[in-house]
Amino acid sequence: MRQLKIITVLFLALTISSCNDGENDATGVGDVLIVAKKSGNNTVYGLSLYAYTFSAFKSVSVVSTAESGKTYTLKSNQGYKTNFYLETPDAEFTTTKPAAATFNFSAIFENNATHEFQDVLTDKTLALPVIEKCEYNTTKNQLEINWAAVTDADSYAITIMDGSTVGFGSAELANTVKAYAISANGTGWVSGFTPESGKTYKVKVLAFLYEPGGSSYNVQASSVSETTVIWGE
Repeated sequence: MRQLKIITVLFLALTISSCNDGENDATGVGDVLIVAKKSGNNTVYGLSLYAYTFSAFKSVSVVSTAESGKTYTLKSNQGYKTNFYLETPDAEFTTTKPAAATFNFSAIFENNATHEFQDVLTDKTLALPVIEKCEYNTTKNQLEINWAAVTDADSYAITIMDGSTVGFGSAELANTVKAYAISANGTGWVSGFTPESGKTYKVKVLAFLYEPGGSSYNVQASSVSETTVIWGE
């Protein structure tokens, strides 16, 4: 859900900066971020790479100045040719933080036009959010989540997972927010998804760090912590 929000604003940025916006405008924008999460007792790291366009990608490849000889091949996000991505598989996260680097994107479009663009990544990461409370309030009929502030975080978000399926995704939350409540009839639920009383769900708290001089749509790093809750109990 966050990816779709990023796409919308990046598309706006392309509209402003381009003299020929529209589906025939073969230009793209890239974003690479460092992702931190917990694995056992360790904090582990991976990369997420995204490319966006007004037009239609045929292929997108990326090389990093920190990894000679390695090429990242991005793929369509849920069939959308306007959004290609690649995320480090869970098994490939490591305790070593990715190095600062420039990521060079090479895109080929459906009309066979080409475009090259860059994203500069520093080695700065975020600490994992500390979830202080995640409980269902049976009096108010809502899930209540509290977390400690993450140093340098620019924003937060909450997701609820049913296995590998996203059931809920909050709007982006300001870095001053450290508590959030979710009810079954509130906003943020995926269309057609209704939480079931007595069922266990995974709750994730995400923190985001913007790139220097950037915004919530040009991200340097993210971190995520998770816990479980039984809905309605």
